[in-house]
Amino acid sequence: MSKKESRKNMINTLSELDENYKTEQEDILKKELLDFIKVNNFKSVGIVLSMPHEMDTDGIISTLLEDGIKVYNPVVDYKAKVMNFYPFTNMEDILKDKKGIRIPPTTVKTNNFELVVVPGLVFDEQGYRIGYGGGYYDKFLAEFEGQKVSVIFDEQFGHVEHESHDIPVDYIITPTRKIDAKAGR
Repeated sequence: MSKKESRKNMINTLSELDENYKTEQEDILKKELLDFIKVNNFKSVGIVLSMPHEMDTDGIISTLLEDGIKVYNPVVDYKAKVMNFYPFTNMEDILKDKKGIRIPPTTVKTNNFELVVVPGLVFDEQGYRIGYGGGYYDKFLAEFEGQKVSVIFDEQFGHVEHESHDIPVDYIITPTRKIDAKAGR
């Protein structure tokens, strides 16, 4: 199956998850991610403002801010084909880019933080993933020096053909497992 087919199939799978089941799983994932951040004493986190079929990140962002952790969100420059992170201020300041993706105001670029939460659609246990097809995260991760974690539903595991430019995450958190992908490579 091609990456394009895998993307489409997983978006369908995630969109069709039972709402109660999805909420239960998200609650577990949020707790596990916040515990991971606390245990590792991260003081700055890059995290996406989620899309409807993804795990909701708004509550995570609010909790991080309440705990005094700096939060940064990605913004893609589609012309230059690059992604950079900008400080999250508050939900009232959130904008949408030309593709309808929620973004923070683009004030001061800050790509220097301790942990990035990497989204994606399909993952393998070595931390390789199939994202949304732009390659923005792989380009960003090639230069990123902090830790990389993905928080996913168990349904998101599958076969991933990885290429030389693909950058895997270090850790994967699911509702039922914590995987040290870096140690498994």
